[in-house]
Amino acid sequence: MRKWLALAVLVPFGATAWVACNGGSDEGDAGDAAVDVKAEKAPLDVSQPDAGPGCVPSPVDASDFTWMPPDAPDASACSDQQIADYYTNCLPGTGNSCTTWEGVTSNANCEKCIITSESAASWGALVEVANHVVYPNIGGCIALETGDTSSTGCGAKAWYASQCLDLSCSDNCASAAFTDYQACTQAAQTQTCSDEFAAECDLSDAGNVVATCGLGTKTFLDVYPLLAAAFCGGYPADAGTTDAGDAGTDAADDGGTDAADDAPDGD
Repeated sequence: MRKWLALAVLVPFGATAWVACNGGSDEGDAGDAAVDVKAEKAPLDVSQPDAGPGCVPSPVDASDFTWMPPDAPDASACSDQQIADYYTNCLPGTGNSCTTWEGVTSNANCEKCIITSESAASWGALVEVANHVVYPNIGGCIALETGDTSSTGCGAKAWYASQCLDLSCSDNCASAAFTDYQACTQAAQTQTCSDEFAAECDLSDAGNVVATCGLGTKTFLDVYPLLAAAFCGGYPADAGTTDAGDAGTDAADDGGTDAADDAPDGD
């Protein structure tokens, strides 16, 4: 099943820019600014009607925000090759290729680490929300790196800003094209969710957090391998690990980033 990917780097050390991952082109560029990119998880043949006038931000009640702590990192969950292959097969890929990848027993633990439902008790590297949208769990990464997994920490605040965008637009844009959902959430950043964005921590001087969690990256493709590695390891497939390690090839040593960079932009 194809997934619509979503990037929400929600740290206020620059004006927020917008980059449409599916279209592969920048709709706004603020230099080193924070970026917010949404993407889709949906069947390949799903019909995408016009948005109409209803796909606009609606008010959000802060009491609806939910924060789930991040999963504890598992350095042995995925090989480099599995991280790259999951992106290729299950994020911008077709349903058939993802089903095949998921059918390999040694990939099960890796997938469980990489992606979790919003309803799960704790979250992995990616979080799937309503309407087939997937967000990178940057808030969870921030929480892990800062050591504060509480509902009032910097990680939680980053997630609230991201979740606000989705809550503001998910119902109104449920039958809209994904690009219209993106446009709605972009508008929500300065409208219905401006308070949540203003409440985020300034992490511009937190070097380890910025580097590990990919803060300031431009696309989902940039941040995905970083978060997958932070949560799920990314050991070389030929490093002597059994099962999952044997699922890859020697090319896994450089597959984590290079293979993802060469992957399609979600078409």
